[in-house]
Order: sequence, then C-alpha cells, then structure tokens
Amino acid sequence: MNNKLAVVLLFLCLGFSATAQKNINNYKYIIVPLKYDFLSEKDQYRLNTLTRYLFKQKGFVALFDEEEFPEELSKDQCKALFANVEKGKGGLFTTKLDITLKDCFGKEVYRTETGTSREKDFKNAYVEALKNSFSSIEFMDYKYQPVETKVEEKELVTKKPDEEDDEETKLAELESSTKDVVMQPEATTLYAQEKSYGYQVVDATPKVVMHLLSTSAQNVFIVKDKNAIVYKKDGFWFYSENNGELKEPKTLYIKF
Repeated sequence: MNNKLAVVLLFLCLGFSATAQKNINNYKYIIVPLKYDFLSEKDQYRLNTLTRYLFKQKGFVALFDEEEFPEELSKDQCKALFANVEKGKGGLFTTKLDITLKDCFGKEVYRTETGTSREKDFKNAYVEALKNSFSSIEFMDYKYQPVETKVEEKELVTKKPDEEDDEETKLAELESSTKDVVMQPEATTLYAQEKSYGYQVVDATPKVVMHLLSTSAQNVFIVKDKNAIVYKKDGFWFYSENNGELKEPKTLYIKF
C-alpha cells in the first residue's frame, strides 16, 4: 500500500465516527414510521412507539409520520431525519434489528450496530433487539446544532479555454496563499474546477480556497500543502485535518 493511500485510510477510520455524530447533531426532528416493513400491522408489539420514545429520551423531537408536524417541519421536511428499523437475517432463535437514519433525499446518514436477542417470544425479542441496537445512539453526545443558512450564490466568471493559464505556473503563484488557507464557513458554497492534478476549489468571488490532489481512492482527495483530506461520505463532503491531533471534520458544500 502506498504512503498516500495509507494516510487516506487512517483519516477515514478516525474521522467517520465524528462525522456521523456531527451529521446527527444538525437535526432537531426524527420522523418514525407507524409501520415497519417486516411487521404486518401498524405499531405491532408497540415497536414504533418504543422507537419514538427512545429518540425523545435522547433529546430529539420525535414524531410519527402520520401525525401533524410543527409548522417549520411542514414547510421543510429536510429539517428531519427519517428513522427506520430493518430486520436482519438471524439464526433459529436469534432476532437481529438495525436502526437507520436517512435525510430527506434518502441518503443514509447513520446506521446503528446490529441489536440482537435470543428471546423466543416475538414481542420480547423485538423489544430487546431494538433497545440493544439503539445503544449505539445512546452513547452519542447528541446536542442540536442547526446548520447556518447558506449565503446567496454569486455567478462564477469562467475563462475560455484559450484564456486558461498554465496549470503549473498557476500552482506556483498560489502556493504561498494555499499554505495559509483558512477554511471557509461551513455554509459557504464552494466550486470545484477540474485540473490535471485533480481540482482547484474556489469560492463565489472567485478566489482559490485550496487544491485537491487525486488519490486512488474514490471521492477522496489530499489537500495540497495541508495535512488534510477532503472526502465524500453519505452524500456529503467533509474536510478532515490532522496536525498531530485529529480535528473534527468540517462539512463542505462543494459543487463539482
């Protein structure tokens, strides 16, 4: 394994837990279905009610999908995560359940560890497996942190092909500025412009924010002159930096 790829994998392994936590913290509401696909009736064994109760205990505003929503949620359901419980394949006397959380676009934001039970009674088995699965969320330090409103996007002025500067010369001219780059606020929209080495990322000015160097890993880039990577997970882009101490990943809004 080459050194660059090894560094990338290390960043990803250390950063995924913090990333999932950060994503969940950006949501106030949890919408729970009144019926799960693996059961034949609504709220069978009171499993849906239990799911809603557990999320309420954790500090979320948990609602059934068939009840009336608060006004802000009715206007924008992207303020909520959509919970679901999935049944896994178990043995003869083993029940397995996973809890998933998806955003309004159907992208999976988080999946718990599989909860298991060896109870023979169906009701007891489902309840125990659900509680064991929810323990993954229970250990999280959830605190609602709303995402800042995105700033208004400005139209980018693009160069014609015959006006393109030599890429190597451009990199040399911008090297000093990229070494001291300060990440833009999370709500700022950035734009990726394809280059031979990967991408250069600019803001709406347009001002170059950073250069992304391609790696052999899909949707993972090394940030030039920084001990950092930019990677995509669950439909979101993240900036992760490690200068001897791994910092919490920052959400980026990049348009490729």
